[in-house]
Amino acid sequence: MRKRKMYLSVEDIAELFGLSVSFAYRVVERMNTDLESKNYYVILGRVPTRYVEDKIYGLEHVEQYLKEDKVV
Repeated sequence: MRKRKMYLSVEDIAELFGLSVSFAYRVVERMNTDLESKNYYVILGRVPTRYVEDKIYGLEHVEQYLKEDKVV
């Protein structure tokens, strides 16, 4: 049984949303700023998976999406 990722890295965010890594850094920075404003501790370059699932409309089960083979 594989454990669920607790945090998503910048690379995960870039892949998930189809962004460049440099832009994904800005997205993660914004998310971390939002979490800091709510008095949560943050890990630079990472965002909690649950936070991403809750914040992005229509996005559920991030882990499943990242594992799927994308056919273009």
